[in-house]
Amino acid sequence: MVQIDVPIAFAIGNIFADAAQKQLQTGRPEYYYHTFSQYLLFQIFFFSWIPVYFLLNYFGWETTHRWWYESSVTAYPLFMPVFMVVFFLAANGGFLLGASLVKKGRVQLNRIVYIALFAYAAVWIFSQPGRTFRLGSYAEWNAGSAPWFYQDPKFILMLLVSLVIWGVALVVFVRRLQQEGRHLDT
Repeated sequence: MVQIDVPIAFAIGNIFADAAQKQLQTGRPEYYYHTFSQYLLFQIFFFSWIPVYFLLNYFGWETTHRWWYESSVTAYPLFMPVFMVVFFLAANGGFLLGASLVKKGRVQLNRIVYIALFAYAAVWIFSQPGRTFRLGSYAEWNAGSAPWFYQDPKFILMLLVSLVIWGVALVVFVRRLQQEGRHLDT
C-alpha cells in the first residue's frame, strides 16, 4: 500500500544507517558512499519494484481504496512518476536522517524512528481490515463486492514472493554492512 510503502522506504534508510554505524561514525566519506550505494542497490532491485507491481496489478488494494476512484493506475498518468519520485525522496531522506543521527551518536533515536514507522505501517494495515484486506477496484470495494485478499491465489503468491525477496535481501545487506564494520573494532 502506498501509504506504507513510502514510510517503510524511509525506515529502511534508517536501518541501513544503523547497520553501518561503525563505518558512518568514522566520518570517512568512502564508508558513507559505500553504505549509500549498497542502500540504493537494495531500494532499486529489492524494494521499489514491489509497490510498482502491486500498483499496476492491484491498484485498489495498493491505494487502500482511498482517494483514487478509478480501477487502474493508468487512469492517473502522473501517479507512477510522482509515486517514484516521492518513494525515492523518502528513501534517500531516511538514509540521510539515519546517517546524520548515527554520526552524532544518536543510534537509539535512529532506531526509534524506524521502529515507529514500522509500527505505523502495522497500525495502518490492521486497523482497517475492511480496506487493507480487500482487493478489487474502488467501485467494487464501495459496493461491498471486493474480494478478500486470500481469495486470489496469484495475489497471495506475489505477496509472499515479494516479502521473501525483500526480507531476505534486507537481512543479507544489513548483515554484510555489520560484518564490514566489525573490522573497524580491531
